[in-house]
Amino acid sequence: MPKRRWSIAFVIALGAVGVSHAAEPAPARVIPLASYLGAVPSMQVQLGGSQATVLLDTAGGLTVLTPGGAGKAGCEPWGRLSGMRMRGDRVDLPRCDGVKLKVAGHSITIPEVGVWDFSKLLPKDAPPLDGSVALDAFAGQVVTLDLSGGHLIVETPASAKARTAHATELPMRLAREVGGASLTPLVAVPTAKGNLWFELDCGSDGALIVNRAVAAALGLDPAMTRGQPANLALAPQIKLQGSAQVQDLVVDGNIGAPILRQWIITMDLAHQRLWLSPARSSAKR
Repeated sequence: MPKRRWSIAFVIALGAVGVSHAAEPAPARVIPLASYLGAVPSMQVQLGGSQATVLLDTAGGLTVLTPGGAGKAGCEPWGRLSGMRMRGDRVDLPRCDGVKLKVAGHSITIPEVGVWDFSKLLPKDAPPLDGSVALDAFAGQVVTLDLSGGHLIVETPASAKARTAHATELPMRLAREVGGASLTPLVAVPTAKGNLWFELDCGSDGALIVNRAVAAALGLDPAMTRGQPANLALAPQIKLQGSAQVQDLVVDGNIGAPILRQWIITMDLAHQRLWLSPARSSAKR
């Protein structure tokens, strides 16, 4: 089942800042993001010299291509990659190795991608997609997600230092499943009983999804099937408010695009470090 009615991402069991100002160190590259179906981010890439539209999904775990996207990339699927989605259902995908794509003028080689025809999960009139890029495509780098500004920024050491100088650092984990091929970021959500770990999921159009087993620790009703108000705090100055859906999951929870859009999120994918600062629109409120 999709995370929402059409979202394709699966979890492999898994100071406002935008584009740098002239006085700040320049990042390595800035990747423009568009809004797909008005809900989640997408970007334009080249696969095998052909233009392609892909989603950006920070909790996707593994980059996936549709059969059409795999054809553009010139790869011949083989073997199998296996993992679990957020609700515990198993996914088996054929794989392609060493897939090259070009984005914002720079080439990226992704060691392993899955191939999956997820068109059946989209509305009938949805624009065509060639795949979904997860953070495995940026493993070992420092990236900044600015959904409100419409950018994914790949940092240099100097630009990362400047960008995080006044941001709040939070505890972070990286889930590396499927033999280490996938990569999903999780942030600590403190409770009186201990930390929970929620995925940062720009590929979900829901604000919050919470595992039924931990709902009570967050002041939520585990038996309620409809959305209920949630007020979480990652740190004293970082509040997350939104409608929470309580469901049976294999992870503690999931923070989706409606909340992530309020923050500038910098992730050091080599050293498991995470910083948040308010997005421009949030800082003005």
